[in-house]
Amino acid sequence: MLHLKNFLLGLLLSLSISVSLIAQNTNNEIKGIVKNDDATFIELASIGLFLNNTSFVNSAVTNKQGEFSIKNIAPGSYTIRIDYLGYVTYVSESFSVGTTETKMLPIIILEEENNQLDEVVITKKKQIIEVKADKIIFNVASSPSASGTNGLDLLKAAPGVTLDIDNSISLLGKGNVQVYLNGVQSRLSGNDLTTFLQSLTSDTVESIEIISNPGAQYEAEGTGGIINIRLKKSVATGFNGNITSSFTKGEEYRYSNNASLNLGFEKLQANLDVTQSHNNNPVIFDDRKQQNNAILLLNSKDNQIRGGYNIGLGLESQLSNKHYIGFNGRAIFNSIDHTLNSFTDIFTAEPEALNEILFSQSLVDGRSNNYLFNGFHLWTLDDDSAITTNLSLGVYDSEQSTMQPNTYFEPDGSTIITRDDTQFDSDTHINLWSAKVDYEKNWDKISLSAGFKYAQVKTENSFKFYTVNNQTPMFDPTQSNDFDYTENVTAVYTNLNFKLCEKWSLNTGLRIENTDSRGQLFSEVETENNDVSRNYTDFFPNVGLSFDDQEKHSVNLSVGRRITRPNYQDLNPFERPTSQLVVWKGNPFLNPNYIMNYQASYSFLQKYIITASYSKTTDFFSRIVEITGDESTQIIPRNLNKSTNLGISLSAPFELTNFWEVVVFANTSQQTFKGDVESTVIDLSNWLWDYRIQNNLKLPSNILVDITFTQRSRWIWRGSVFIQGTEGLSFGIRKDFFDKKLQLRITGSDILRTQSELIYTSGYGGIDLDGIYTSDNRRFGMGLTYNFGGPKAKSKKVKSALDEELNRIQN
Repeated sequence: MLHLKNFLLGLLLSLSISVSLIAQNTNNEIKGIVKNDDATFIELASIGLFLNNTSFVNSAVTNKQGEFSIKNIAPGSYTIRIDYLGYVTYVSESFSVGTTETKMLPIIILEEENNQLDEVVITKKKQIIEVKADKIIFNVASSPSASGTNGLDLLKAAPGVTLDIDNSISLLGKGNVQVYLNGVQSRLSGNDLTTFLQSLTSDTVESIEIISNPGAQYEAEGTGGIINIRLKKSVATGFNGNITSSFTKGEEYRYSNNASLNLGFEKLQANLDVTQSHNNNPVIFDDRKQQNNAILLLNSKDNQIRGGYNIGLGLESQLSNKHYIGFNGRAIFNSIDHTLNSFTDIFTAEPEALNEILFSQSLVDGRSNNYLFNGFHLWTLDDDSAITTNLSLGVYDSEQSTMQPNTYFEPDGSTIITRDDTQFDSDTHINLWSAKVDYEKNWDKISLSAGFKYAQVKTENSFKFYTVNNQTPMFDPTQSNDFDYTENVTAVYTNLNFKLCEKWSLNTGLRIENTDSRGQLFSEVETENNDVSRNYTDFFPNVGLSFDDQEKHSVNLSVGRRITRPNYQDLNPFERPTSQLVVWKGNPFLNPNYIMNYQASYSFLQKYIITASYSKTTDFFSRIVEITGDESTQIIPRNLNKSTNLGISLSAPFELTNFWEVVVFANTSQQTFKGDVESTVIDLSNWLWDYRIQNNLKLPSNILVDITFTQRSRWIWRGSVFIQGTEGLSFGIRKDFFDKKLQLRITGSDILRTQSELIYTSGYGGIDLDGIYTSDNRRFGMGLTYNFGGPKAKSKKVKSALDEELNRIQN
């Protein structure tokens, strides 16, 4: 009750401040003139105005004299985008608008597209990699080599992003990264996040935004930062869209097909996209493990086939000058066919002798359905203030049936010692709902944003275990359980931005979150910790100081605190076998981890950027392998005491010739992991470095080519396993036909097959481990896109209320 009272008082205080700070209206206006290279005025060019380079504000068209005007603009930082058929899209630099100001922009000259020259030329286009003060932007649509892959493989190509053996995502050396889609968190983690990302196709992605130190306006969830995947969106008056098909071939085929349809009227816009995908992912493990007096040599071949549909629908309408509403929903249907065949040779170490051979299988047949819905209302109170209300709902269902035949053989490999077949069904059902209200207010030198959010998660997990005799499954209640988890998160935040002078600005923010949770285990077996409740309140401050001389130099300093809560399944204390020798066990007392991020960046000419950062994470999540018998182990999530990351990154583009541009991104950091887990001391340190060199060329006939080389040093996985460094080479070729109606792409990834094998080693807690993980990374592919429809228009982007809750769902 004390926590609830504190939050109610905080909410009332925020609302009181917001109401008391409402000021008088302003009468601002932005004007400009648009011409072509011949100094001829351009009529009917489409003008879009964006606040803070992201949120659509208003639009206009030019008259016969090329003039445009946008009135009643609140003070703030803006950019404009100009589209006109046959000309390169123009995006302005950021500019500020004060109170009662008429802002006259310099004359804007649009460049013609399709300059047909016999010699090799390069035209103005969006940079493939943009490094800004607060984020890195990977413009996927500008990169030919990014075509034909799924969303998971696409992240591997993003600067500063790495994927580990289990597809967990790290950003600039830090794990526990939150993935957003169009500014809304994906609400998934673990295997479910993998399935979701594989259901996306890179040909539908416009850009990937990488935010390593988010501010207070973002959800506090995600100690590693945020990766925001922005899908392509074309909303125009009339009917338009595109159809895309792509495939890649390695050891196995992967393919996807997508159709995007858009229908726009003056005050109503609708869009529909449907993606069908098929991903076949073969993986091989060759593993040597020694514990006690046993040596286990494992060879496993894993083939994961995932296929499904990803369907999105959106409706947005401007009811009046003050009211804007919208609805968007997404349904994701996936099927899983997973076959794992493993041979384990079991030796005694002293004297070394082969005792027996275990042949085990894991045959998984499953499905998952994910439904996400979000409705929003934007109410513009006056020229300086607005209120946004969001209501979000989510439903997630997963069903899996797993057969696990296990057969022990004599050393000759043919004489059966014993056979033990098992089967289990695991079902998960999760309901989520969330609501939030955000208030924004602008003055000449100060801007305020404040908000309130409430979210509830209810999850039901069922695990039914069967012993199989003569192919007949017999239910075993002693190894079965149900696990229910409920979580309520209440949050308030306030963010203030001060323009100290023409060149300096200060951003301050505070987010307060209260978490109230309960996990209940239901089983016939008496189990400790079968009912665990928690209630805790956290404060997440964020401060940033910026300098920009508007010419050459800019500096940004920031510090912030964030949290990552455990995945729901990680809290289930019951055991779940993955084979006869290995079981997974949850930890109901797994604490959330917290991080303090410190970051400083310097930019020269908005092109050459260097960033230094330091972070300290307490109660770091690690999945620890622990000995439970002479030959058996369990994998259990544990909290390490802390981990640190001290790093520096550099980004620089170089135009070598008029047809050849090189972009370099490099990062280096020192990682440490320390903890005392069940009397096992872990104390690891490692210098990590990685870089990418991307060559962008424009050849005759407007053929675009990019060639990218990446290299990465040794890194630490799960806070306890060393992975040997890798390097890789990829390429992409793109050519447009029929006035850009048809686009052909040819791609190749890991063409030298130097990123397909990961060599790992580990030694702690009486276990020595080393092995090789082999995946299907070397791939060649082709894709086609056909575009149809009219010119582009703009749509508002409004953030969903339902955010981090589904991020922690895991199979």
